[in-house]
Amino acid sequence: MAEMPRVPEQEIILPDSLTGEERETAERIAKLAKLLDAQFPLPGTQVRLGVDGLLGFIPGIGDAIGLLLAGYIFAEASRMKVRKRTIAAMAVNTLLDTAVGAVPVLGDIFDITFKSNMRNARLILKDIERRGSHLEDKD
Repeated sequence: MAEMPRVPEQEIILPDSLTGEERETAERIAKLAKLLDAQFPLPGTQVRLGVDGLLGFIPGIGDAIGLLLAGYIFAEASRMKVRKRTIAAMAVNTLLDTAVGAVPVLGDIFDITFKSNMRNARLILKDIERRGSHLEDKD
């Protein structure tokens, strides 16, 4: 069996099976997730960080602002009617990111490497793709 090519961590590949409205929403989610987690390269490294990682450097409110921005991804997931188990997995990612991110220095490093918004965007796409393939099986 041929091995699938590895997708770079900072990329989100949209499934071909998405319909027009699903595709538009998925593109918005993917763009926001990349902005929050992987928009800017750190010169001289393979590491990318986003607005969420930068906000983490603001003591006290940075992680709270990041949490609010991540809320938009949850709102879109809900609007797309993803399964409750997917929302729960997303919540674990986001709460872990927020809780550990609040720890000075260690939290900032974790925030830059964990990329919860990218993980959540992929969970949403996987859920939608699963739903689409499930419907195709009934045809």
